[in-house]
Amino acid sequence: MLHSIDHMLFAVLNRAAGNRILDAVMPVVTGLHHARWFFWVLGLFAAGVLALGGRRARVWLLCAIVAVSISDLFCARVVKRVAPRNRPCSLVASTHRMAYPDTRLVGECPGSKSFPSNHASNTMALGVVCWWFTRGRKRWAWLLLPLVVGYSRIYLGYHYPFDVIGGWIVGALIGAGALWAARSLVPDRAAPPGEPAGASG
Repeated sequence: MLHSIDHMLFAVLNRAAGNRILDAVMPVVTGLHHARWFFWVLGLFAAGVLALGGRRARVWLLCAIVAVSISDLFCARVVKRVAPRNRPCSLVASTHRMAYPDTRLVGECPGSKSFPSNHASNTMALGVVCWWFTRGRKRWAWLLLPLVVGYSRIYLGYHYPFDVIGGWIVGALIGAGALWAARSLVPDRAAPPGEPAGASG
């Protein structure tokens, strides 16, 4: 039953939604971590936070790094080995066809296993941490990150929907765990009235 639902959703989100605009945009969305300039930007941002940010900002950065690192390692080294599932775009040796024959593949199929999606897990871990540290309604915007990146993995033909949902669940739990571990470093989420974020310390 779940298998059929997963395949049905994949057919809609992967094939039915295909268009030239998303064919150009989604590889950029999903592949930012492969771009050198992106790491330079992240490095400069992190250096700025460490040099100029307050205690809260530094703990925010630390939680984000820890959550994403644990998420990536746990998914790649543990879950993918415990639940080895072929990607929809993976070639099956016995048939020389993709695991899901009607996959609309954009780009090259990654070589690792499918469940869960590391991209979905990592961005959800980051989104949960950033959501917690951000004040006001704007904090919900952080959840757009895992939603957009997660969908890009389905659209490109790299993952089934349940791979992405599984990644979101793992990432959310790891992000929450990182926040729980750091609770003594930032005992209050809301700063006193009139005090800007990151002003303490």
